[in-house]
Amino acid sequence: MYFLQILIASVFLDVTKAEVCGCKSVRPCYKRMLDKLLLDDEDACVENVSVGVNTVTIFLKAIKSFCANTVKVYDNFTTVENRNLYEVVINGTKPNVRDDESLPVIVLEAGQDASTETVAFALYVIEQLVACAENRDMIRNVRWVILPSTNPDGTEYSRNNMEIWRKNCNNFNTKTYGVDVTRNFDESWNICPANKNVFSQRYPGRTPNSENETTFIIDALSKYKSDIKTYVSLRRDGHGIFYPYASKNISFSSIEKVKKRAGNVAAKVNQRAGGLQWFVNDSIFNMNREAHCGHSVDYAINKLNVPFSFEMRIFSETDDDILSMFQTLPKGHEVTLRAGYFSGIREIYNSIINEKKQKKQTK
Repeated sequence: MYFLQILIASVFLDVTKAEVCGCKSVRPCYKRMLDKLLLDDEDACVENVSVGVNTVTIFLKAIKSFCANTVKVYDNFTTVENRNLYEVVINGTKPNVRDDESLPVIVLEAGQDASTETVAFALYVIEQLVACAENRDMIRNVRWVILPSTNPDGTEYSRNNMEIWRKNCNNFNTKTYGVDVTRNFDESWNICPANKNVFSQRYPGRTPNSENETTFIIDALSKYKSDIKTYVSLRRDGHGIFYPYASKNISFSSIEKVKKRAGNVAAKVNQRAGGLQWFVNDSIFNMNREAHCGHSVDYAINKLNVPFSFEMRIFSETDDDILSMFQTLPKGHEVTLRAGYFSGIREIYNSIINEKKQKKQTK
């Protein structure tokens, strides 16, 4: 137990200021966690820690232990390399709520594309929801289901090797070369030209839904499908929010509502972090300039009837590299972007709450 406490503490830092990790005030359970586990020379904020599989596991074990009334962590699925796939459910206690009253659900998932940036942001969202007392209403009025690292095998391979990697496990000893999880969902999977090259970064697998990671995401979406109001898949290297479809350049009956909501989210991000790069909104097909078959966003809207499904691209490494050739990126650029992206997540929450209020007023 002592070893576990030391391990948990190793991902945090000492902060003596009243404001911790951007929180105006810290919730008691989170403060107890920091007081118990934090060493003098460690960082209290998960966003300042190098993100790997151990970081995810340790952070989630800590908040599950100290904030059990608010956070539930499930690890019922594993990858081929036996790494846990975590489902984090966040819901604070709301007064005067009947036991049989369902709450709207927001599902966020990150890391399908083997990215560390999106995993780090997902952990940051968990931190802000659980730690910050000012976000109390966000967890009382909505149930948050966050899948913070949906491709840990790929993420670990990506962060420890020089090559650009976006698939899941890569093990030459077992002749396993990985599948692009972002193309493995059973929605328009066979519309794109067949890709049977197992070495391709776009290899979609031999069959749809063939991967443990895909099954895990589908299970979470299916479990909450009757209450999901919004699903967001976080992806790397971009700066925008994108709506269906990914596999075809067509619209659907409620597209204007979805477009409007994407526009509102983009406006909030730009209000907070739009000085250097404009956070855009468009269809996934237009953003890619080609079909992306087997996409989880298309699966959510077509197979599960989730009303609002988006792909959100964050931390545009390519654009930043180009910008840095002409000017020095401002100090705190990443912090500003992170805060802007969280404003976008908050806007998704506000849209759901406002819609719920409007429905009550019309009854």
